[in-house]
Amino acid sequence: MRRIVLVGLGGMGRVHLANWKELADRATIVAAVGKGPVDEECAASKGLDFHTSLAEAMAAHPEADTVDITTPSFLHRQMVEEALRLGLDVICEKPLSLDPEDAREMLALSHSLGHKLLVAMVCRYTKEFLVLKDAVEGGEYGKLEEVSFSRLSETPAWSAGGWLHDRSKSGLVPFDLMVHDIDMMLALLGTDIVSRSVVRSGRNHYHLTCRFRSGTTALVESGWIDAAIPFQAIWRATFEKAVLVNDGSRLTLYRREGEAEDLTPDYPVVIATGINVPPTGWYYEELKALCAMLEGEVPCTVSDAELITALELAKSIDSCLDGQSAEQ
Repeated sequence: MRRIVLVGLGGMGRVHLANWKELADRATIVAAVGKGPVDEECAASKGLDFHTSLAEAMAAHPEADTVDITTPSFLHRQMVEEALRLGLDVICEKPLSLDPEDAREMLALSHSLGHKLLVAMVCRYTKEFLVLKDAVEGGEYGKLEEVSFSRLSETPAWSAGGWLHDRSKSGLVPFDLMVHDIDMMLALLGTDIVSRSVVRSGRNHYHLTCRFRSGTTALVESGWIDAAIPFQAIWRATFEKAVLVNDGSRLTLYRREGEAEDLTPDYPVVIATGINVPPTGWYYEELKALCAMLEGEVPCTVSDAELITALELAKSIDSCLDGQSAEQ
């Protein structure tokens, strides 16, 4: 049983809180850390002991062994390092950092102190992605020739104080949105990228193309759209003998010959998010998997190299905002 201090009670903090409640057999929230009356009211409404600092929370709850950090991205390094030095394992919302070098130092600190640092890359744990990963690794449909991801959202208005719209605090689309699909790409294909290019087609709309040494091409589209469009997270994988399509509601396998096959997985637990993502089982599956890693039941699925490469790619995409070339 994990005893968790939840740091951050904004949009994502409340998502985690709702999902931890459904994982009561694996973990319990012993305290919450936040700032201001809104956070304090949220904690009170959930029956949580509220504190304004992690040190204060730990003094009151020395039994805690894990910190779940859901603060705005620019605060991650400070909170992660404090938690590690207090002797705690850490779950940190993505991105781990807005600077790859910061992330390297955070990971090095976790290794030197012997505490786990797990980054909440939620898309790795979706049932749809696990079907895709099994298909790539199993080889039943031949080599993966091309994979494309698209993640589009109405420009978010739910972040407290508008921090998501401050490049220095969120990294904007490359670090907040696109990093999900970059992570899935790396989980499937590794980090051996031989060429890449980026096109910025709108104020917050990007297209990344990567060519891997294996010969597979990956295409990633992500954007905040200034219109009331529904959230979209879809992908298509083209193999030698089949195409696997996740259209956001159904997962379908189209073989070269024969009828299409519905592979849509079932989520036993679906929870409302309160943000610009529809009710989903994604976060439940993610936190369940992270609990298993913390307990040593399964190995960590995200390598340090993948985490750093994802941030390096996000940083190169971010350079488009400065008018720099993002081709290599």
